[in-house]
Amino acid sequence: RRQDVLPNSDFLVHFYLVMHLGLTSEDQDILNTIIRHCPPRFFSLGFPGFSMLVGDFITAAARVLSTDMLTAPRSEAVTVLGSLVCFPNTYQEIPLLQSVPDVNEAITGTEDVKHYLINILLKNATEEPNEYARCIAVCSLGVWICEELAQCTSHPQVKEAINVIGVTLKFPNKIVAQVACDVLQLLVSYWEKLQMFETSLPRKMAEILVATIAFLLPSAEYSSVETDKKFIVSLLLCLLDWCMALPVSVLLHPVSTAVLEEQHSARAPLLDYIYRVLHCCVCGSSTYTQQSHYTLTLADLSSTDYTPFLPLANVKSSEPVQYHSSAELGNLLTVEEEKKRRSLELIPLTARMVMAHLVNHLGHYPLSGGPAILHSLVSENHDNAHVEGSELSSEVFRSPNLQLFVFNDSTLISYLQTPTEGLAGGSPVGCLSDVRVIVRDISGKYSWDGKVLYGPLEGCLAPNGRNPSFLVSSWHHDTFGPQKDSSQVEEGDDVLDKLLENIGHTSPECLLPSQLNLNEPSLPPCGMNYDQEKEIIEVILRQNAQEDEYIQSHNFDSAMKVTSQGQPSPVEPQGPFYFCRLLLDDLGMNSWDRRKNFHLLKKNSKLLRELKNLDSRQCRETHKIAVFYIAEGQEDKCSILSNERGSQAYEDFVAGLGWEVDLSTHCGFMGGLQRNGSTGQTAPYYATSTVEVIFHVSTRMPSDSDDSLTKKLRHLGNDEVHIVWSEHSRDYRRGIIPTAFGDVSIIIYPMKNHMFFIAITKKPEVPFFGPLFDGAIVSGKLLPSLVCATCINASRAVKCLIPLYQSFYEERALYLEAIIQNHREVMTFEDFAAQVFSPSPSYSLSGTD
Repeated sequence: RRQDVLPNSDFLVHFYLVMHLGLTSEDQDILNTIIRHCPPRFFSLGFPGFSMLVGDFITAAARVLSTDMLTAPRSEAVTVLGSLVCFPNTYQEIPLLQSVPDVNEAITGTEDVKHYLINILLKNATEEPNEYARCIAVCSLGVWICEELAQCTSHPQVKEAINVIGVTLKFPNKIVAQVACDVLQLLVSYWEKLQMFETSLPRKMAEILVATIAFLLPSAEYSSVETDKKFIVSLLLCLLDWCMALPVSVLLHPVSTAVLEEQHSARAPLLDYIYRVLHCCVCGSSTYTQQSHYTLTLADLSSTDYTPFLPLANVKSSEPVQYHSSAELGNLLTVEEEKKRRSLELIPLTARMVMAHLVNHLGHYPLSGGPAILHSLVSENHDNAHVEGSELSSEVFRSPNLQLFVFNDSTLISYLQTPTEGLAGGSPVGCLSDVRVIVRDISGKYSWDGKVLYGPLEGCLAPNGRNPSFLVSSWHHDTFGPQKDSSQVEEGDDVLDKLLENIGHTSPECLLPSQLNLNEPSLPPCGMNYDQEKEIIEVILRQNAQEDEYIQSHNFDSAMKVTSQGQPSPVEPQGPFYFCRLLLDDLGMNSWDRRKNFHLLKKNSKLLRELKNLDSRQCRETHKIAVFYIAEGQEDKCSILSNERGSQAYEDFVAGLGWEVDLSTHCGFMGGLQRNGSTGQTAPYYATSTVEVIFHVSTRMPSDSDDSLTKKLRHLGNDEVHIVWSEHSRDYRRGIIPTAFGDVSIIIYPMKNHMFFIAITKKPEVPFFGPLFDGAIVSGKLLPSLVCATCINASRAVKCLIPLYQSFYEERALYLEAIIQNHREVMTFEDFAAQVFSPSPSYSLSGTD
C-alpha cells in the first residue's frame, strides 16, 4: 500500500533483492504467493529503481500462467501483465536483473520486453481457461493496441492482436465475446490511427463484424438463451458505430476476397453487404441461404494478415448465481415471460433501427447545430398559420393544412403545408407554399421541407445569348458532320430545297423507293397524257380563283374572322392541403395498392398526449457520470465537495472526457442538470450519433452554501458510475461519499512518472466490463478516452441488471405500437381519399368560422 514516507535506499535494496529472489524462485508456491499478494499497485508507488523488477514480474506471471495448479493466481498474473503494456513506450530503456527468455543480454531495451510481454498476452487471450483472466487478457490487448496507435509505433503485432480480438467475437462464452466487442467499439475512436497504420484496417473491422453477425445469426435467432440474442444486438450496435465513423468512400469501396476475385460481377461495396446482413436480421437468416455469397462469410476474410478460424481454447464459465427473495418470486414468472417475448423481437428490431439510423444520418452527422442535436425539434404547430399557440396542442388537429398518417404500421408521418420563405436570387421559380414532412420512427424524429419548382433556372442560359433550341440544333450538326449554318444561306437560294437535300443525305432511310433525292421532282404517273394533265391544272386554278373571290367578298364579315388565342394566366392553388396532396400522389400513396400500408390517424386528445410522450423519449443511449476530485489530505465529504477547482492534470483529464457545453443553451441530454445555473454554468459532454454522456463534475457545481452542497451531493450521488480523481496518499474508500447508488467507482491515482493507476470497485452483481480493469496502468494520452469508454460500458452493465430494462429504440417501438394500435383510423378508400383531399372540411378558407 501507499506509504506516507518514502522508504530509505537501504531498505529498498534489501526489498528488491528479496523480491528478485522470490520472483525467480523455482518453488511454485512462492511464485503464487508473491503474484497473489503483490498486485500492480506496486508499480504505482513510484519507488526509485522499481523498473528493475519489471522483467522478473513478467517472467513470474508467465510461469504462473503456464502451470496447471488449480490454486494458481491466474487472474492476478494476467492483471500484472496487463498493467505493464504501456511501460515499454514510457521508458526508453528498462534495466533487468535477469534476461528474459530468448534474450542473451542481462540489460535489454524495451522492444524485447514488449515483444515478450505481448506474446504472453496473445497466448493467454486465446488459451487461458479462467474466464475472468481471459477477459483481462482481451482488455489488455485492447489497451495495448490503443497505446501503439497513439504513439504511432507501427508495431507489427498490432495486426495479430486485432486478429485475436476479431476471432474472439464468435467465442461461445458470451462474457468473453462481449469484452472483445467492447474493445472493437473502443477502436472506433482510433479509426484514423488505424488507417495511418494500414489503409485497409478500418474497412477490415467492419467486414469482421458483418461476417461474424452472419455466422452467429442462424443459431442466435432460434436460441432460447437471452445472452445469445443480446450479443447479436451488441455486434449490430458496434457495426453501426463503425459505419458512422468511417468515411462514405470507405463504405462504398468494393469488398475484395479470394473467392469474390474470381467473380468480378459479384464485387459489391461494403455498404451493400452491411445492408444485406441487416436485412437478414430483420427477415431471418434462412431467407437467402440459397443465394451464393449474399452475405460475407468468415472464410471470405481469410488473408495473410487475418486468420478467421484461429483456434480458441474453452474457458470454465462462472455464471452468476441469482438469488430471489420470497417477495420477488410472485412476479418472477411474469417478468421472465415478458423478457422471453421481447427477446424474440430484439434482433429484428435492432436491425430495423440500425437501417433507419444509417438512412437518416450516414454522411450527415453531425449537423450544423452540433453533435448534441440528432433529431428534429420541429413539431406540427411550427410555421402553421392556422395555429396560434407555441406549444403542440389539440388546435393543430383542426388545421386544414395538416394530416397525420401511419405507414407500414411502424412509422408516423405528418404532412403539413406551410407558407414559403422568400426565394433567394438565382433560384428557380417556385410556388408560394412549402410541404413539410415530419417522420417519427424507432430511430428518432425527422423533418423534411419540400417545394414544387418550375420555370427556367436563372443564370443557366447558353453562352453568347444562344437559346436552348440552337443548342439542340448544334448538337445534331455535330453529330452528322459539318454543315453550313442557316444564317450563311445566300439570298435567293431555295432553303427548302437545301433542307430536303440535307435530309436525304444524312438520313437515307427517308428516301423514296425510286431512290431519287427528296429535292428532285417525282416522275409523272404512268398512263397520263398531256391533255389530261392540262385539264387538271385548269380545274385547280379555277378553284383557286373562286376561293380568292369568296374571300374578297366577305373580307369585312366579322363571322369570318378568328379571335386570337391568348396565353392563360397562372392560377395559384387555393387548397390549404393541395401541395401535400400532390406530393402524396407523386409518391404513389393515394393509390389503391398502398391502402393496406397507409392509414390515417384519429385526431383526438389521447393522440396528442401520446405524441408528446413519444417526442420526449430519447433518440440515443444516454449516460450520466459523476466526477469527484480529492486533493491531498482530504478525507471527508464536505472538504471533497467544496473543491471548486483541481490540479492541472485533473483539469486536463476532465477536458479530455468531452467538450464543455453551456447548460443554459444546451439542446442535448442534460442528465438532470438545470439551465438556471444552480448546478453550474457548464459541464463536459460527449456524444456520438448513438450515445450521449453528460459528466456531473463536482468542481463545476457551486458550493457556496449548505443548500448548494446538498444539491451537489444529490446530483453526484444519484449516478450509478463514479469517477474519482484522488491525489491523496491513501486509498479512496467508497463510504467517504455516502450514497445508495454508485454501483461502480473508477478511481484514478496519478503516478510520479505521469502515468495513472486505475482501481475499479463495483457491486458483486455487476458483470465484468472493460476496457480498463482493476489494476490497469495507462499513459496520460489514453486516459480520457479509456475512462470514458469504461464508464459507458459500466453504465450499460449496471442497467442490464434492471428487470425489463429497455433501450431507447425499444421504448420508442412500444410507444409507436401503442399509438398505431389505438389510433389508426379504419375507413373505406372513398373516405380516405376525402380526408386526403380536405383534412378539415368544416374549416373555411378565411379561417373565421
